[in-house]
Amino acid sequence: MQIMKRIIVAIDGPAASGKSTTAKLLAKKLGYIYLDTGAMYRACALQAVQSGIDISDTAAISQMMEGIELKIGHGDEGNIIWLNGLDVSSAIRTPEISSLASAISAIPDVRHKMVALQRKLGGEGGVVLDGRDIGTVVFPTAEAKFFMVADVAERAKRRALELAAKGIDTPLETVLKDLESRDTADSNRAMAPLKPADDAILIDTSKLSITEQVDKLYCFVQKLLTDNTKQSVQVRLAKQSGYCFGVRRAINLALEAKRDGKPVYTIGEIIHNPGIVRDLDALGIHVANNTGEISNSVVIIRSHGITRQEYEALKAQNNEIIDATCPYVNRTHEIMQKMTSEGYSVLIFGDKTHPEVIGLKSYGNEQTFIVGLGDKIPSIPTKRLCMISQTTQKLKNLKELACELLPMVTELRIFNTICLATTQRQDATLELAKASDLMIIIGGLKSSNTRALAAMSSEVCPTYHVEDAQELETLDFGGNKRIGIAAGASTPEDMIIKVYNKVLQKSGSPGSAKSIGDIPMFKEESC
Repeated sequence: MQIMKRIIVAIDGPAASGKSTTAKLLAKKLGYIYLDTGAMYRACALQAVQSGIDISDTAAISQMMEGIELKIGHGDEGNIIWLNGLDVSSAIRTPEISSLASAISAIPDVRHKMVALQRKLGGEGGVVLDGRDIGTVVFPTAEAKFFMVADVAERAKRRALELAAKGIDTPLETVLKDLESRDTADSNRAMAPLKPADDAILIDTSKLSITEQVDKLYCFVQKLLTDNTKQSVQVRLAKQSGYCFGVRRAINLALEAKRDGKPVYTIGEIIHNPGIVRDLDALGIHVANNTGEISNSVVIIRSHGITRQEYEALKAQNNEIIDATCPYVNRTHEIMQKMTSEGYSVLIFGDKTHPEVIGLKSYGNEQTFIVGLGDKIPSIPTKRLCMISQTTQKLKNLKELACELLPMVTELRIFNTICLATTQRQDATLELAKASDLMIIIGGLKSSNTRALAAMSSEVCPTYHVEDAQELETLDFGGNKRIGIAAGASTPEDMIIKVYNKVLQKSGSPGSAKSIGDIPMFKEESC
């Protein structure tokens, strides 16, 4: 028996169209989790009311959102909403909060924070979400999208009965006026207006019972799940994949150096990619690990850089030096020398065994320290500290380390030396992983930036880290239909193409790529 993949079901529509009740029951019938996104905006509105903030004061609302603590739980009756540690599941259902929810949801800072939380909670699938923009903004790639509508008079009757059941007696005329006002506000707001997605299925619930609504959507979802088992895979490539500027520059410099006919060596592997290293060796560009044995030759300094002592030794031995050190790495060397000359202790955030970090430390002194992820922070001999990062680290981890260091010193200077391309590559990979059933990360097993991509991706979905396409022969894709590919900074385009074509071949999908431009690029949606 084939196990059906757990998908994202997005249900949008105006207030009182029946979407929330239907979404709860549909989720239960599918065995999925239900997420009431409207309740999240109601909680924000409640926070504003309790804080005495006018909804029209967007600056104050934006400041409020920086400190708001919102948590979502799942109970037998639906979501449990905790606001700053308190259960507000009932408090957010009053007419006053309902009327304010639409207004506060149109404020960009509110929407950005809530959309990010919704994507985090529902990104792995197996979830039913309802709201105003789930299929258009929050999850535009949701597999099942519905837009529920109903006559406004019918919706008013439903909402009045719902309020009465909760002990809130509200005249029908008031409810009707409130719904018409919310419809206008939701449909005409500049940010994420209420509208059906182009591929959404419209469901008119005016004359349908709740049971009929649930059954109708359930049939659509079941058919979609069944049809999906027959479809070929969707393979997409993350933006920023493949060679970065520094790596491409280093390889080009190596190839140009060989044209002179002299013996050419690289100090250590020029990049962490075994295939490229083998190709260069075949061209006469050899790896040397002992600088003391090289003289009267052309020597290429790899993109990671080398130690100051190695550089001086090569120069003294009458070698022609071609410095292919990445400019981002060179910048860390300059910062290190400047900060140590000014009397700062320097802490390097990075892998102490990585060539880049070893080289960087050599430009420091006895007050230079290395701290890796999860390492204990050493005793700092001075109260003036400078922090530098290995260029391939995660910005999130750098920020966390900075917070730990602040109480330990009186002056902390932080240089964000993380390569911009590294951050962009990580962000693109993470977004693709959230929209995929399986990820394949291509790059050397010793490559720090590639390992970081694989680790990050594996927190979101099953992930394989491979060096070349041949390793895919023994891997089982397990019927996954959405496969993402990302590549480290030392991965050439031809290897990405080979992996893409191998994925298509193994999955029985037609077609192939001859160039990187033939591979579908994943484009994450923004709000």
